[in-house]
Amino acid sequence: MAQEVSGARATRAVEVLHTLHRDVSDLTFPLEIPGTDGHRDARDRVLAQVSSQLLPRVADADSPAVVVLGGPTGAGKSSLLNSLVGREVSAAGVLRPTTRRAVAAHHPTVHSVPLRSLADSVATPALPAGLVVVDAPDLDSLERANRSTATQLLEAADLWILVTTAARYGDMIPWSQVIRARDRGLQLAVVLNRVPKAAKKDVRADLTARLDSIGLGNSPLFVIPDLGPHEGPLPEEHVAPLRDWLRAATGRHRARGIVRRTAAGAWDSLAANVAGLVEGVSAQRAAAGRLRTETLEGLRGPQADVAYAIETGQVGAGAPTTRWETFAPAGMVLAPFSIPGSRAASTPRAIADRTAALTRLSADVEAAIVTLLADALHDAAATIHREWEEAGATHLLAGHRPLTAGEARGAAEGAVVEWKGEAERILDEHRGAVESLGTLTEAPGVTALLIAAVGGVGGASSALSHFISDDVAAAARATLLGMARHAIGSVAEPYLKVLRALPDSETEATLTAHATRLKELS
Repeated sequence: MAQEVSGARATRAVEVLHTLHRDVSDLTFPLEIPGTDGHRDARDRVLAQVSSQLLPRVADADSPAVVVLGGPTGAGKSSLLNSLVGREVSAAGVLRPTTRRAVAAHHPTVHSVPLRSLADSVATPALPAGLVVVDAPDLDSLERANRSTATQLLEAADLWILVTTAARYGDMIPWSQVIRARDRGLQLAVVLNRVPKAAKKDVRADLTARLDSIGLGNSPLFVIPDLGPHEGPLPEEHVAPLRDWLRAATGRHRARGIVRRTAAGAWDSLAANVAGLVEGVSAQRAAAGRLRTETLEGLRGPQADVAYAIETGQVGAGAPTTRWETFAPAGMVLAPFSIPGSRAASTPRAIADRTAALTRLSADVEAAIVTLLADALHDAAATIHREWEEAGATHLLAGHRPLTAGEARGAAEGAVVEWKGEAERILDEHRGAVESLGTLTEAPGVTALLIAAVGGVGGASSALSHFISDDVAAAARATLLGMARHAIGSVAEPYLKVLRALPDSETEATLTAHATRLKELS
C-alpha cells in the first residue's frame, strides 16, 4: 500500500486491520520456551502498529507525523522534549527510570492524537500542527513493561530521534532497534548528548562511521555538549538546530510524505511481524504436543501396573486368599462354595454366617484394590506434575497441585464403591442363577463372591463359574479395568484442559491468512 489509501481499498484495509487486531489481542504465548519473549514482543508490536499507526493513517490521511524520542536510560530524552516545547511536560530527573509513562506533546489544534493508548497527551503551541513528539520509556529499562512500551512506540513512529550519549551510543539494544527501524524504512535522526569537548571529534566520527556501515550515514546528527550538572531546559543554542530541522522536516507537505513512506514500510513490517507470530504459535503447539505426550506417558505406567495386577489375579494374593483357605475346607463355613454338591445347612443362621464370611473376604479384596489404585493415582499425579515443573508450565495450572496420599485413597475408595454398584448390575442380568444361591447366602454374599473372584481368589472364581457363569466374572473384571483406567486418567484432566486452551492449528491458520492478506495490501 505504497500510495495513499482511498475508497474500497481503504475500506478493505480497515476491515483487515480490525480483524487482525481482534485476533492478535486474544493471542497468548503461555509456555515458557526459547523465543517466547520475542514472540510476545512481536504481538505487542503488531497491536501497536495496527492501532497506533496504520488504522489512524488509513482513516485520516492528514493525521500528524509521530516523532519518537527513544534511547537508553539516562540519555536525556525528557529534558530534550521539555527544551523543545519550552516548559516541563515530561518529568526529568536522576531517578531511573524517570519516564514510566510515555508523554505525547502536540499542537492544541491536533485533536486526533495517535498513541493515546500508550502515552499521556499534552498540548503545546510550541510544536507545529503536523507533528506529535513522544518521550518514550528507556529501550534498556529494567522493567519489561517499559521496554515493551518503548518498542511499541517505535513501531508506531514515523520518525525516530535516537537520543544517546557519548558514553552510551554503542550500546547493543538501541542499535538492534536502529537496524529494525532501517529495515522498515523508518526515518532516523540522532541526538548525541553530553559530549565532552575533548572527545567531540572522535565520538562524532565513530558514530557517523557506525551509521554509515548500516546504510544510515546520511541521518541527521545533532551534538549537544556536556553541560555538567544542571536542571531545567537546555540552553536554546543547543536545541535550536534540532527544533529548526524538525519544523523543516515535518512541515505540512513534508510530514505527509514522511507518513506515506513510513506507512508503506509499515505494511511490510506488519506482515513480517504476523509471520513471526505464526512461527510463535507453531512453536507453542509443538511444545504443547510434547507436554501432552509426557502427561499421557505419566498415566501409562500406573495404568499398566493396575491392569496387570487385576488381570493376573495379584489383587487377591495374600490376605484374601488366606481368608478363603481358612473358611473353605470341608466342615468350614464356606465349604459349600469350595466343594459344590456337599451338604449345606440352609438355616437362617448358616446362611447369615456364609454371607458374613463372604463379606469379610470381599472386604479384603476391596481394600487391596483401593490400595493398588490409590498408589497408582498418587504416582501418576506426582509424575505428571513433575513433568510440568521441569517444563516450567505449572504457572498455567491456576494453583492446581498433585493429589496427596490421603486424597488419592479417597478417590480410589469412591471408584471402588462405584464399581461395586456396576458389579451388582451385572449380577442382576443373571438373576435366575443368583436366586438359586438363596439357600447358601444372601444377596450381599453373592456380590462378595463375585468381587473375590474378580480379585483373583482362585476358589471364589471356581465357585462363581460353577454356580453362575464365567461370563459374570469376565464382565465385572472388564468393568473394573475400565474404571481403574478412567480413575487414573482423570488425574491428567486438569493438565490436558490447560493444553486444550493453548493456541491451536486453527489459530495458526488464521494468522497465516492474515499475513497473506497483509502482503496483498502492501
